[in-house]
Amino acid sequence: MRKSIGVLGVIVCLLLPLAAVAESNSSSLNRERLEVGRALIEVTFDNLGSIIPYYTDDIEYHDPIVDVYGIGNMTEFLYRLFGSTPDLITTVEEEIAIDDMYMATWTMRGIFIADPSDPVGSGVPYEAAGMSIMKFRDKTSDVYYQRDYYTEGDIMIAIPGLDQAVGGFRLFYLCAVDPTFECPL
Repeated sequence: MRKSIGVLGVIVCLLLPLAAVAESNSSSLNRERLEVGRALIEVTFDNLGSIIPYYTDDIEYHDPIVDVYGIGNMTEFLYRLFGSTPDLITTVEEEIAIDDMYMATWTMRGIFIADPSDPVGSGVPYEAAGMSIMKFRDKTSDVYYQRDYYTEGDIMIAIPGLDQAVGGFRLFYLCAVDPTFECPL
């Protein structure tokens, strides 16, 4: 009995590392997923139509403001987004694909057009840093889930009227939580 427990213990110890190994950026599937993830984040108005097929029919998308379900709504959302910000450029900074997930940090820059009938005179420039998480169907590069994280305040701070509200909230927050901040309030 003691001998069989010892042999079983050795076998378990040898197999544990195999169970804990994650697929890294070096696998061919994850290299493909890196390309797809980057394409979905760095999409532009000009190549928008080419990235839609990377999403599954039941895509689920979330950001701090919107929740989108289904490929029809996702397609409309993206065309509306780029219709309001046709010069939107998002640049991936760091990225990784492991197992069935992709994660990247990025910075987006653009000019938000508040009045589509006056695209020249109504633009508000903005910049925001963020990150995205995407999930892929097993053994594919098909994205069924995407969540983008960023602060709306980074965009709103450039909009007259909203800038004061965002600045006021940030000041209040600093006063409330930062022990090194000398609160003027």
